[in-house]
Amino acid sequence: MDLELKDKVAVITGGSIGIGLAVAEGLAKEGVHLVLAARQEERLQAEVKRLASAHQVRVIGIAVDVAKAADVDRVVAATTQEFGGADILINNAGTGSNETIMEAPDEKWQYYWDLHVMAAVRLARGLAPSMRARGGGVILHNASVCAVQPLWY
Repeated sequence: MDLELKDKVAVITGGSIGIGLAVAEGLAKEGVHLVLAARQEERLQAEVKRLASAHQVRVIGIAVDVAKAADVDRVVAATTQEFGGADILINNAGTGSNETIMEAPDEKWQYYWDLHVMAAVRLARGLAPSMRARGGGVILHNASVCAVQPLWY
């Protein structure tokens, strides 16, 4: 299938495993160059090598925690330096727990807020100007099934 995405650039958070990796694989098959952001360096770099080799696209991996503003800045800077910006942003990084609102401490709630909300805001804010300069872009926010089907407590 040709989605006419060849030589576009996609930034994918949570890109070394699960849904993020599956999206990266699909985009790489379409000729999209990739910036993968994930926390686990070893797994990330293994997938970077595999995707680049399998699909003949440029792939960079950045080991970061996008819940941290400084790490988001690193993703934006690396994307700009390597590719001149991005055409696609897929905010996919996420985590959770089975704790109730009564059990989880404020620090955990703050981390979840920074990871699930502020990371998406910061990445969109950082990459949208290059999308505009390139003639447009796409920003996708992936959410957990827990948004519609809460975990059992």
